[in-house]
Amino acid sequence: MIRRTFIKNSSTAVVAGLVAPNLIETKAPKKAFAHHVFFWLKNPDSKEDHAQLLAALKALKQIEVVKYAHIGAPSINDLDKPVTDASYSFSVLLLFDNKKDEETYLYHPLHKKFGAENNHLWSKVIVYDSNQL
Repeated sequence: MIRRTFIKNSSTAVVAGLVAPNLIETKAPKKAFAHHVFFWLKNPDSKEDHAQLLAALKALKQIEVVKYAHIGAPSINDLDKPVTDASYSFSVLLLFDNKKDEETYLYHPLHKKFGAENNHLWSKVIVYDSNQL
């Protein structure tokens, strides 16, 4: 019985060791500047609006000063979490080496195009910027 448990646990550890490194995003800077934006779609049930904004958010990853990008949708679980806000449609978390790079991103032609071509899709946007401590 002890041998079986050891073999099972050893196998799990080996698999975890092979898989876990692939889950780590190596492009994230050690001391990052974070730009986290939340979007509320005007028509959250529109598949077309959803697809357009998702594609536009993905295109922002092409901007060279973006070191890491995470595009997400609300996620809640079965636990009672009164502090979890799941009212938004999309979030995008972008990491930069520093605030200056984030400012470069804000004035980049692709970012300006993103706003001009998609601002009609959302009813609300909230931005949280932060320096890593």
